[in-house]
Amino acid sequence: MSERILRWFGDRRNMTVLDMTHNHLDLTTQAVRELYEMVRSVGDAPESKNEFYANISEMEMKADQIRRDMVTELSQRDLYPTERDDLMELVRAVDWIADWAREAGRILVIIPFEKVPKELRQSIENMCRENYSCVKVLAKCIHELSGNPRKALELADQVELLEEDVDELYGESRQIMAEIDDMGMTRGASILLNEFMDAVEMVADWCENTADIARAIAIRTF
Repeated sequence: MSERILRWFGDRRNMTVLDMTHNHLDLTTQAVRELYEMVRSVGDAPESKNEFYANISEMEMKADQIRRDMVTELSQRDLYPTERDDLMELVRAVDWIADWAREAGRILVIIPFEKVPKELRQSIENMCRENYSCVKVLAKCIHELSGNPRKALELADQVELLEEDVDELYGESRQIMAEIDDMGMTRGASILLNEFMDAVEMVADWCENTADIARAIAIRTF
């Protein structure tokens, strides 16, 4: 990556791709927020899970379409192949965030989350809340790339700290789960609950991965 990417970001002729990038980020942020709301709600209102999952799926599919459109658009722009690849790496990393949010929602639809003890549900809800905070800061980080790379670096560091918070909560959730003798769920449902927590944790991991890519782009300007 090089400074040419930053100049490209600042070129008004490339507003179409910039708009796509921002729309892609907005949809991803909405998907993570919807997962958080889903976890907050389905423990007491399990009948709401399908509607939440439908919303997450719609946002993830729209984000996928934007990514595909960006591939076409970037192929028509005056960029070195390596720079085009770097920009696509950034967008694809954001796409993984939406993918994992959808996967978490897909699993949550299946398991009887209302049977999960309140302490564990609260810990998982805290993970999802921090994921939402993480993706919001990430969106700000990428927005700052075009105008204030130093600020983007600061925000990338914040993303990393938030990801560490999610890791702590993930460990807490697993410990709580290990100490519960009987959750009143089948063995299969318990396995899926663990996979659900893994998927929630992966949302934060891909926020951090994306922030690393943004950091690499920003640091080339110094």
